Amino acid sequence: KCIVLAFAGSIPYQCHGLAPRMPLLPQQEQQPSPSDAYGPKRNHPTAYDESPPFKGPLSLARTSSPDIHRQRIQRYYIMKGLQLPICDQPPQLKLSSSTDTILKTIVDHLAHRDAPVDAKEVAESVEFYLRTAKRVLGAAKQQIVKKSSTQSTSEVVSERDDDDDDERKGSCIVVQDLCSGHGLTGMLFAACNPSRLPASIPIRTVLVDRFEPPSHQILRDTIAEVCPWIMKDDEAVRFIPATLEEYFHSEKQGESNNANYSASVVVVISTHACGSLTDDILRFATSQAAASIAVMPCCYTGTDKGAPYGIRRALGVSMAADVRRSFFLQDRDYHVDFATIPREVTPMNRIIVAEKR
Repeated sequence: KCIVLAFAGSIPYQCHGLAPRMPLLPQQEQQPSPSDAYGPKRNHPTAYDESPPFKGPLSLARTSSPDIHRQRIQRYYIMKGLQLPICDQPPQLKLSSSTDTILKTIVDHLAHRDAPVDAKEVAESVEFYLRTAKRVLGAAKQQIVKKSSTQSTSEVVSERDDDDDDERKGSCIVVQDLCSGHGLTGMLFAACNPSRLPASIPIRTVLVDRFEPPSHQILRDTIAEVCPWIMKDDEAVRFIPATLEEYFHSEKQGESNNANYSASVVVVISTHACGSLTDDILRFATSQAAASIAVMPCCYTGTDKGAPYGIRRALGVSMAADVRRSFFLQDRDYHVDFATIPREVTPMNRIIVAEKR
């Protein structure tokens, strides 16, 4: 037999193929890999949250499928034991009402009137609005101010300020909700942004889809019962039954109904325009130099074409497609960011938000 001798100092140690037991080294705390510093931000105000909490008045429970929430809003209220308004006379909101109050009142009133809209669609429109409106409307207002400030500098400062005020009074923000369906999302932009002051910039909403569904007029009348300002004139909310191509052509020909305003700034929004329709909307929005854009894509099959293979393999089809879209917008001088709505509403919950530089 082979005897292995190990020496610890001068004392021999006999073993049969086994190493002597050595004292354990003190464990060191595992240090983060240097590559972690280049990953996505965590526990930070600007971190990307794939499923943020609800902000609006209607919260949906997490289920095995969001399709469970595809039931009329009144039935959802009853099923969840939510209190419906008792008074038949709708409460009319004031122009000074807060956004939270307006949204809460609209959602409750839709349920009270048994409006033909799903709980999922209501939550989707509300959450989309709360995560995009401040940014896209803020970018539009900045563009109006920028346009007015670039007027002739040869005038006296006081005269120039007067001209700026006149210019702003003659301006409006046109929110184009493309592939709008019943148009609830676009109507929330009109309902939550009334002209509170004579000098405030009016917001007009244009809803575009192939045809006007019967539910649109019902939803519009129901919202107008609590927000009468969306019916104050024909320009506050308009539905244009047209394909995207037809609408794009009419806009290029200057067939706009905003003749009462000397200058209009465009905001383009869209929720779940299927597949390549989102890309068509982005091309149209950038062609008219929209001040801001907010789109929530869906139906990603085939939309990742043009993205590098490594991006598709590492990030998947949906993220690869939205990264490609982000570079498309950035190349056209837009600042691009991502936002999300809760996944309880839809698994395709990413919003591309772009603001013109």
